[in-house]
Amino acid sequence: MKGMAADTRVMTTRGDRLAAKLGPGMLLLAVTPGIAPFQRVLGIRHLPYRGPIMRVLPGVFGSMAPQEDLLLLPDQGVVFGGKAYRIGDLVDGIAIRLEEAPANFNAIEILLEAHAAILVQGAQLEVGLPDPASSSGLKRVAVDQAITNHLALASAEIALEETGPGDPSDPSRRPLG
Repeated sequence: MKGMAADTRVMTTRGDRLAAKLGPGMLLLAVTPGIAPFQRVLGIRHLPYRGPIMRVLPGVFGSMAPQEDLLLLPDQGVVFGGKAYRIGDLVDGIAIRLEEAPANFNAIEILLEAHAAILVQGAQLEVGLPDPASSSGLKRVAVDQAITNHLALASAEIALEETGPGDPSDPSRRPLG
């Protein structure tokens, strides 16, 4: 199942809008090469959801993306380095965490004219229905070394931030100069 939390901010031609407030006919900013830069929303599926969700912490995908915690369903595609990955395959327990959806969790699935990546809280998410006959658009790939290395670095930074400063007498923690 694909989707994002209903309170997720999605970039439209008129600025950020909550996913739950999107509707047919609205234009979203698409960032997929070879796809028109604006894609019309064909439909929105509101999905009451119980089960696992993935929490993506801020900055995991570089350039401060996402800008704040992003809650996604397991089959949601994320785009990093021009490749689309299934978010459920990227859970590492630190930068991307597996959680149980809270009670009354509502997810939104966005249907577009084309299969594309859109900007969601600064991150690129795969939306729309894939067309296997199309040579353009996004192709899902298996987890590879590029994303594994990137997530390992992001996780190391997050772990350092969460543990806080170490022993002030530790020479590696002293200010330079």
